[in-house]
Amino acid sequence: MSEKIESQSIERLIDFVNDLQQDYVGYVKNARQTVAQIEEKSSNFTDMNSPPEIWHNEILRLKTRVAKLKTQDNLIVFYGSSSIRLWVNIKKDLHPKNVLNFGFGGSSFAWCIHYFKEIFKDVYPQKIVLYGGENDLGEGKSPQEVLADCKTLVSLILHKYPEIDLALISIKPSVEREALLPNIIETNLLLSKYIIGEQNGQFINVFSRMITSDNRPKPELYLSDGLHLNRAGYQIWAGVIKEALGAYQNI
Repeated sequence: MSEKIESQSIERLIDFVNDLQQDYVGYVKNARQTVAQIEEKSSNFTDMNSPPEIWHNEILRLKTRVAKLKTQDNLIVFYGSSSIRLWVNIKKDLHPKNVLNFGFGGSSFAWCIHYFKEIFKDVYPQKIVLYGGENDLGEGKSPQEVLADCKTLVSLILHKYPEIDLALISIKPSVEREALLPNIIETNLLLSKYIIGEQNGQFINVFSRMITSDNRPKPELYLSDGLHLNRAGYQIWAGVIKEALGAYQNI
């Protein structure tokens, strides 16, 4: 501070702190924009033989989490895109469930398929909760194509874990992708029929809690990018998902 403030007066200190707060807001905004750009590039990256370099460390980070697990008893793994990855309070929000966050930003069902064997090599969960389809639709895929990719991922999961409990979180209605709402609604319908009707799994509907009475996404649930959830958004997710997991366990 001595390098930034000429005198040690209270007035100068207050001015310094106020200026620093404004700079910090700018830093955070730029960081969010950079992350959004990186994730957009990643989600639009379709060469499955040459994944984005940014995911190298992402996958290593996920594999490290497995090594740090205290126990895999009754383990619930959440697998999917940035809505899972950025849920930093997932353990606290879903306590006392034993949960593992396997989200990586910008991913689609296709990329979840690509990395499944590597990421789940040493994991033995009781239940897997999937979140996908949002980036897929953003890439221009149809609801039917999203369903087909989801089926491929589920087949991989069931091959490795024949007795696994499965759940799928509905695609959220984000402000940034409001134009895709008709496709999101159709995809959620297809996914729900598949996961419930064909796989006897759970479809966890967060969509209905995140939409207004006039069918608009609730902006107060999102960060400034209109795409990623803020704390209020995750609180809704936590309530709906925890209730769903508890209800399923009781059944």
